[in-house]
Amino acid sequence: MKKMTYLPSVTGLMLLVSMFLPSQVMAKDILTTTPVTYMLATQLMKGTPVTTTYLAPKRYGIERLGNWFATKGEAKVMAEAQQATVAITLRSLWPQDPLFAYARQGNIKMIEVDASQSISPRAKGIATVQLGSGNTSIYAWLNPNNLSTMLSIVSDDLKRIWPEQQQVIEKNQQKLLIDIRQLINQQQSILFDKGIDSVVLLSDQLEDFASANQLFVVDRQFKEALNWTAEDKAQLKALIEESPELWILTTRKVSAQLKQLLPEFEHILQVNSIDRWGSKGISLENPLQPWLF
Repeated sequence: MKKMTYLPSVTGLMLLVSMFLPSQVMAKDILTTTPVTYMLATQLMKGTPVTTTYLAPKRYGIERLGNWFATKGEAKVMAEAQQATVAITLRSLWPQDPLFAYARQGNIKMIEVDASQSISPRAKGIATVQLGSGNTSIYAWLNPNNLSTMLSIVSDDLKRIWPEQQQVIEKNQQKLLIDIRQLINQQQSILFDKGIDSVVLLSDQLEDFASANQLFVVDRQFKEALNWTAEDKAQLKALIEESPELWILTTRKVSAQLKQLLPEFEHILQVNSIDRWGSKGISLENPLQPWLF
């Protein structure tokens, strides 16, 4: 009697191969929903098979994400989570961060990495700014020093999740840390060269930026320009006339109202709040570009 030999099916072969492949190849991806967490994840995992997915619509700022997750985004997030491993959040900084709560509904095994504070007994955290309202500013990533802390927090966790990628992650971390230090020097050099010291803030998102660069905030006008009253306009104009060396800092394009109010004034600096993907997003080759101005 001839001995019969059975060949495994294609499916069986794939199963056998998958059993012996390194675990990192089977890893699907990391989920993020803010530009800063996407930037950190993609830079740290550069050169590995692990991918990062940015879930939020490009035009949505951070303050609109809660509504998107609760409506149009819920099904998408749950579907993506089924094949994902990690959700990188900012929950300690921003308790309303919806990412992990929704992603966990799609995958109970989801791991949360909080980029704003490590989840450990000796937790390291970022520096925060308290607003006049008593709330904490959620735009801590506009302080470049916080980027270094966030980088360390995320790196530590990703190395534990994918220990086989530790050397690559550490190499990427050191490279990005050097780039962040250069960013800090570039920002300070620009502010020094322009003589930006005392400022008027037109955007509450810039409190972290002003604090990080030790700028003296003379006044704050956070209303939309269209809603400025005659008193608001008179106060801003008087400030500039009394102190022409003042700079106006804003996250928006210079409005027609501001141009009309101060037609000859040129000390206006627009700073990107980096709260949404926008038209340019985060470049893998130049990830810190949005932080320059």
